[in-house]
Amino acid sequence: MYENAETSKSIEEAIPERMNIFQRLGSLLFSPKKLFSYTAKRPTLLFPLIVVCILRALGQVLTMDQFYRQYMDIVYNMGKNTGNQIPMDQIENLARGMSIANVFLSPVSSVFEWLILTLILYLIFRLAKCEKGLKKYFSMMAYIMIIPSVGGVLNALYIYFTGDYMLTMVTSLASLLNADTVSNFVYGIASQIEVFNIWTYVLYGIGFTYTGGVQKRLAYIISAAVFIAVTLVLGGSFTLSADVAGLYK
Repeated sequence: MYENAETSKSIEEAIPERMNIFQRLGSLLFSPKKLFSYTAKRPTLLFPLIVVCILRALGQVLTMDQFYRQYMDIVYNMGKNTGNQIPMDQIENLARGMSIANVFLSPVSSVFEWLILTLILYLIFRLAKCEKGLKKYFSMMAYIMIIPSVGGVLNALYIYFTGDYMLTMVTSLASLLNADTVSNFVYGIASQIEVFNIWTYVLYGIGFTYTGGVQKRLAYIISAAVFIAVTLVLGGSFTLSADVAGLYK
């Protein structure tokens, strides 16, 4: 406890009066303790949210052609399985509209994700006696969401240049597995063991330590527990989605 207090004191003394946007982005990667200590005192929302929305929209733009072809297959198979012969021009228009809608809806969905995720994690960490004050947590989570958004852009760049659409991130363990040789549940779990996803959960622990005042070890334990729970749930969800998709093949 004393050691944690000393660490917090030394970090607080090192907090600069001002940090420009480049310093904040750099600290997110190389000195998250400094960033989260800074935003705890001077929370900012607009800049990190704009960065997240731009990155999410960019990822959708880069994969628009791949999603367009995928949506064409989905619409065609749905019409075929329901006994309705959908004209090809209608299939193309529907697929094009859906892929364009993805671009414009991605910033909106990102904001909703940010709001809901922040509130859920805040309620969880309140059990660990994190400090009150939602604004600083919204700021913290906005910055953290930049990490998986960067991962999404890198994944989209891989798809754009190779044309190889993958159900999971190319930076995940699942990208090294043959989906036909493992169960959907295992494949879904492997998809969550991903570089940017793991770093995101590490940042949760660091963030709630230096922004929320939670004891460091407890913050990491809670973050790890949340990671395991979410991974198991998404593994089951991946299995269900694969089973449903099989109905339309």
